[in-house]
Amino acid sequence: MKVKTKVFPARKIITMAPEHPFARAVAVRNGRVLAVGDPGEIRHWLDLSAFGPYEVDTTLEDKILLPGLVDAHTHVELQALIYSGHFVAQIPWPRPEGGFYPVFSTKQEVLDRLRELDRTLPPGEALYAAAYDENKTGAFLHLDELDSVSTDRPILVSNLVFHRFWVNSPVLQRAGIGPDNVPDGVERDPDGRPNGTLLEAKGLMQVLSVFPDLVAVSEEKIRRILPLFTAGGITTACEAALGALGLETSLGTFQGLLSDPGVKLRIVGLPWAGNALGSEEMLDAFVGQVKEAATRSTDKFRIGPAKLYTDGSIISRTSPMGWPGYWDGTAEPAMQTDPQEFKRALVRFHEAGLSTVTHANSRPGCQLVLDAVAEAQARRYRPDMRHRIDHAYNITEAQLRRAKALGVEVQFFTPQIYYYGDAHLRLQGPDRASRMCPTATAKRLGVSWGFHMDPPGTPQLPWVGAWATVHRETMETGTTLGESQRVGVEDVLRAMTIEAAYQLHMDGEVGSIEMGKRADFCVLEADPLEMDTTQLKHMPVWGTVFGGELNPARTSNGG
Repeated sequence: MKVKTKVFPARKIITMAPEHPFARAVAVRNGRVLAVGDPGEIRHWLDLSAFGPYEVDTTLEDKILLPGLVDAHTHVELQALIYSGHFVAQIPWPRPEGGFYPVFSTKQEVLDRLRELDRTLPPGEALYAAAYDENKTGAFLHLDELDSVSTDRPILVSNLVFHRFWVNSPVLQRAGIGPDNVPDGVERDPDGRPNGTLLEAKGLMQVLSVFPDLVAVSEEKIRRILPLFTAGGITTACEAALGALGLETSLGTFQGLLSDPGVKLRIVGLPWAGNALGSEEMLDAFVGQVKEAATRSTDKFRIGPAKLYTDGSIISRTSPMGWPGYWDGTAEPAMQTDPQEFKRALVRFHEAGLSTVTHANSRPGCQLVLDAVAEAQARRYRPDMRHRIDHAYNITEAQLRRAKALGVEVQFFTPQIYYYGDAHLRLQGPDRASRMCPTATAKRLGVSWGFHMDPPGTPQLPWVGAWATVHRETMETGTTLGESQRVGVEDVLRAMTIEAAYQLHMDGEVGSIEMGKRADFCVLEADPLEMDTTQLKHMPVWGTVFGGELNPARTSNGG
């Protein structure tokens, strides 16, 4: 049967292609863009082509079309994990079916919610609660408080950015942790007793054996959260820690999931390298595993750069800050990854032709990445590697200049300015906080930059991220953190589409609406270039077009 061409007229198409920025219709064939322009002109040329017959679909004639949004840093597996638990958050988290979960403003409300869950869950079932923010409640949790909820049921609570965790005594006992056995990543009270606090992945890994069902991320768990992507207009997403709990398992899960034609999402997986840093042999084995996995790529799933990690989380107080340290006097932590091991890994991956994406929040963390890339390029020059720094809260102008010279890209975590900017003011002080995520400086210098939500760091709400990047206002006090670092709507649209695609080496396929590219579109009810910019975070999203097929959202989750 001959494949039919389809023409979608629209109120406006924002192509993100500078030579022809706007159009009124797009023709699609075989999942790709065949033509973009005026509806009458497209029909005229189709009548003279070999690509008929064609159908005009008017479903989107009153909508605004953008290229499908490209989320350059999210966590699909980790979102599936936290959504399998119970939210005890201090900010609204979107439900996949629409609406938002309740907010628990104080620690007491959180403890009351945990007691309610303890009463309703089956006996013996582990209780996992997600997204507790010690900064908004003003208090950490403690072993004794969780023991007051239950001394029989294992309880695990993760903080807002998944860098700090709390457990009760049954968890420590089952994991074999006690006063005489306190492994790395488990915090002690002054008396030497474990206080129930676990720091970073190294702490969490000490107790995961107690929660086997929680860490079993299945296709079913991932399917549950997929509506969040459609509701935001996202058609390509980057799994930023692929295989953190086992690469082959993750590969099998995603390949099975994405083989379903009903799943309207492309995934780029960043293989987690944190488990391969012990020796040259482990690095070589990881490189071989990644290269083999890349041979199994499809149009909906592919392997991207290797994922590395430097410093931890400022908001969780697990990252070093550099001089003069934390403004509130928090003790300066060490790097979460040994600097020499990190540099050795990045250089090895570069030599093997693997690009890298590195988690780095602090100035010392960003400097470590830049020094490693410089050494890698000095040893073996490879153009267009597109190594990248992700989060980059405190990157300086000097570091951005060096990043440009080295061809290093930057992904900023600007949504944290909104959600947690007031906490950053207290932790970092006014100068560093007002210079967080310097988007305008990156733009001025010509550095490739974007922004991301990084759930569980913040919710999967890209238009809230767009608004935060434009306005830089904090949630609690409405303070503008860095007026001079504000950028325009055109800049954030570019960051969400073609620039994110470029950073993932996909700009030849997605990121703009041009002939030959995949027919992946974000469909909006309002024009982001014409609307009041204060309303960006409430953007009404109709859904997406994926490979030329309509994919309406079940519901809209405005911020």
